[in-house]
Amino acid sequence: MTIKTVSDNQHDIIRDIQTLYVKDGFELDPTYSKGVFYKPEDIKEPMHKYDLFPKNENIKKASADNLPFEDGSIGSIMFDPPFMAGFTKSKPTGIMGERFHGFRYVPDLWEWYDRCLLEFGRVLKKGGILAFKCQDTVSSGKNWFSHSYVMNRALEHGFYPRDMFVLTAKSRMIGHNHKNQKHARKFHSYFWVFEKTNCKVNYDIVGIDPSEKLAQTTETG
Repeated sequence: MTIKTVSDNQHDIIRDIQTLYVKDGFELDPTYSKGVFYKPEDIKEPMHKYDLFPKNENIKKASADNLPFEDGSIGSIMFDPPFMAGFTKSKPTGIMGERFHGFRYVPDLWEWYDRCLLEFGRVLKKGGILAFKCQDTVSSGKNWFSHSYVMNRALEHGFYPRDMFVLTAKSRMIGHNHKNQKHARKFHSYFWVFEKTNCKVNYDIVGIDPSEKLAQTTETG
């Protein structure tokens, strides 16, 4: 079976990440919720299940940016955090807002992502694997490319981007204030796969000076 980067089935993506990178299953899920990810036949339940709002007594209470583990004690993490932001009221409302915890502004969400990455870097062992789900969004008339932010911050926190999977959607709920379309609708989300190790690719490449490039074009033209 060929493992592909794109799928419209979340279960298949998580199974494929497990197959390639965490054959014994994920050790920790700090945003477990109801655990819909996990199917006994091919996706193993994590040993440690945590959530800010535990759904039952088998799930322990903790925030993903403040975990009760020793430094370098965890081998792998599945992280499916909330990616809803841009609420205009004091708390999330509507069908999705009531179902999932969210953030009022995208910068608040990104700041929390950063704190979580710092915490994951602390608790993961060297060579540990982090699967991080995120989604880009449009807020205040601007595109916020969360997947780029997450990668950049992960690099700064000592992670190596090993892989990326793209989850496509056949439909999306459209907010009441998004009827006047100015950007392409987001019909996909991402699963980053990071490893706690030195990055194998040099992403800090200094670009060519535009004026120098123009001069080269003029000379050869």
